[in-house]
Amino acid sequence: MLQFESVSFGYDRERRVIDDLSFTISDGESVGLIGANGAGKSTLIKLLLGLLSGEGRIFVDELPVEKRNLPEIRRRVGVLLQNSDNQMFMPTVLEDLTFGPLNYGLSRTEAERRADEVLARLGIPELKHRHNHKLSGGEKRMAALATVLAMEPDVLLLDEPTNALDPYNRRLVIRTIRSLPNTKLIASHDLDMILDTCSRVLLLSNGRLIADGPAQTVLRDRALLEANRMELPLRFSEAAD
Repeated sequence: MLQFESVSFGYDRERRVIDDLSFTISDGESVGLIGANGAGKSTLIKLLLGLLSGEGRIFVDELPVEKRNLPEIRRRVGVLLQNSDNQMFMPTVLEDLTFGPLNYGLSRTEAERRADEVLARLGIPELKHRHNHKLSGGEKRMAALATVLAMEPDVLLLDEPTNALDPYNRRLVIRTIRSLPNTKLIASHDLDMILDTCSRVLLLSNGRLIADGPAQTVLRDRALLEANRMELPLRFSEAAD
């Protein structure tokens, strides 16, 4: 479903942000992408969406990520951005939820039905007619996730999906992510959330793939995590203590 072949990228000639990266994510896999700030996680997502172009080759469902294929790739891939303010651009939540489906040819009735279903699944039907500028940070995060799910993408790219959520909504988002059959690549510093939602983990450091393995194995490796400026997930840290 997702494939990187010897991918490299740098914003300048002095340093590569992504350095000779190769991996494959199969259909239906849920994979966590972890690493300290500056490791290259957000750049990797931008490369996958065709927002940046580097060396090597990237494929989404066997389609090369290149200009002529971007409309189809972006139809298949839904992305939750790290900053919800960059995602919610219409006056109300409903208008944001229906914007994409309407532009892909759904009737207004069908687009609003999807919106209602997604809001109900996330437990936030009360946000439907709210104005985006009046939402709290957590509410806006939940609404941004709803706009992605309303597009019914095959692949989900989630950049810090639990950012700014209170404990209740964090658990709700985790349960929702776990229930989705989509192929998922989840970038996050919330390693306990990665444990709850991902069977596999990719660890990036300075743009290179340092580890690729089962989440339970990688995230129990204190020496590996600390060498790459991270700490054990809370549940493993408490168990060790």
